[in-house]
Amino acid sequence: MPFVYLIETNNQTVLSQTIRQFSRYPYNHLSIALDSSLSDVYSFGRQQPNNPLMAGFTKENFSHPFYRQSQGRVHTLSVTEAEWQTIHKLLRSFESESYDWHYNLLGLLPAYFRYSWERSNHLFCSEFVATLLQSAGILSSHNCPNLMHPRDVIEAVQPTCVYDGQLQQYPELIRATADFKLSSRPYLRPIRLVYQQLSQRV
Repeated sequence: MPFVYLIETNNQTVLSQTIRQFSRYPYNHLSIALDSSLSDVYSFGRQQPNNPLMAGFTKENFSHPFYRQSQGRVHTLSVTEAEWQTIHKLLRSFESESYDWHYNLLGLLPAYFRYSWERSNHLFCSEFVATLLQSAGILSSHNCPNLMHPRDVIEAVQPTCVYDGQLQQYPELIRATADFKLSSRPYLRPIRLVYQQLSQRV
């Protein structure tokens, strides 16, 4: 049975700290991935980690130095093949039309006061994840994505938390990053084989 992965993160940006003050919840950002290695993570937020002015649909690289101090929770959610494929197709659509989508900064404050403000082609992180889950039939149609904070999404679908700690210490991410570095250097292939054998024993 396939899984989707929901990732809550706590970043040390001004916006993140402001959101935490309003929500009084330790994690203020929500992303989604389709594999346990978190090699492809999708959300709405900074499109360039060091540039807060460019925001919208983005693929996040948790190995980037920007996330060095980030804390995170990784959740698994069991889904059907049809639900997984629906989310996969929607993500491909977002990728192909990424320039048409923008970060819904103005929608954050009304959401915390439970005021629904729908803005065309504008989403914030948890609104994006909730929209995907709802489109796949995982999240109830009674929920309003543009009113949902990260905590609301997690409580609504009740995934299983498999990791809670420093984001870059997530074991599957460490393995994927190491494997990528080795595979990108042909002269290190013998080391890669040894690494894979050791990983299988652990």
